Amino acid sequence: MNAALARRRTLPAGAVIETRVMADGWHLRSAVWQGREGGPGSILFLTGRGDFLEKYAETFHDLVDAGWGVATFDWRGQGLSGRLGDMPMKGHTADFDVWLRDLDTVIGWFQSVLPRPWFGIGHSLGGHLLLRHLAGENNEFARAVLLAPMLGVSARPLGAPLARRIARLMTAFGRGGAYVWRGGPYVPGTAGSVRQVLLTSDPERYVDEGWWTTQNPALALGSVTWGWLAAAFASLDALLKPPARLRGTGEGADTRPRLQRITTPVLVLVPKSDGLVDGDITRDAVSRMPSATLEVVAADGVEVGHELLREASGIRAQVLARVTGFLQETP
Repeated sequence: MNAALARRRTLPAGAVIETRVMADGWHLRSAVWQGREGGPGSILFLTGRGDFLEKYAETFHDLVDAGWGVATFDWRGQGLSGRLGDMPMKGHTADFDVWLRDLDTVIGWFQSVLPRPWFGIGHSLGGHLLLRHLAGENNEFARAVLLAPMLGVSARPLGAPLARRIARLMTAFGRGGAYVWRGGPYVPGTAGSVRQVLLTSDPERYVDEGWWTTQNPALALGSVTWGWLAAAFASLDALLKPPARLRGTGEGADTRPRLQRITTPVLVLVPKSDGLVDGDITRDAVSRMPSATLEVVAADGVEVGHELLREASGIRAQVLARVTGFLQETP
């Protein structure tokens, strides 16, 4: 195994990997690396839907080598943090609030083990949940970066409006635990597949995921369920729409969508065209955030994928430099 491959297929030395117990007794897997004394700060890294912390081993190597303290974890129902569906392969949840409660607990742990300044990085689902946390008027993080955040669901080939209606009906009729249309168990990816093109232009980094799941099949997670999708739409509404109880209410009521109340400086990086999340909704949402900046990641002759930190080396280096540069900017 050459040095570059080793950085993608091993975790950095010095990791403390433990089980965190949530308020309801659920066990989450966490990992933490202490930063260099006098280093740039501490990062809580929130992975995406279906991810496990090993997928970002290369990024953790880069951050730890640069002196950052880093903490991360597997979301409830993913990786080695158990499962929520009636089958281990199903990506299921009844609502996103359980993840927000877990995130509150994880942030408390993060603050207890790593020193200030504290920063957050969230990819896709992780970016969505980080925004929901910040929208709850939580200001622990000095700055935050969102990578291709889930602010809208493309739900191809059905489209979001139809997928929303079907998800609501399937859940109402007790079928929320079934895979979405065309969904199914995890299949290790192959270079050149449609899924590879959606996630990254780099075939070598793409197959790293399959390598990890071969080493430990318990890491693998299949498609989402209708219940997950219904919960996703509800969570997006909670972030993007005015709170229902405030519509048309009395004098002095804050009727702004919660997203617009975030005061933490936020950098949002998105690919030019994202096949998994709705880029138009993301751009519109970020334009309404008073302390957010959106930048498009592009490269000549390359279709940049959804997983920006698992992209081809040149693109990935550009993204990582922008992320760490933003986190270290003086307010």
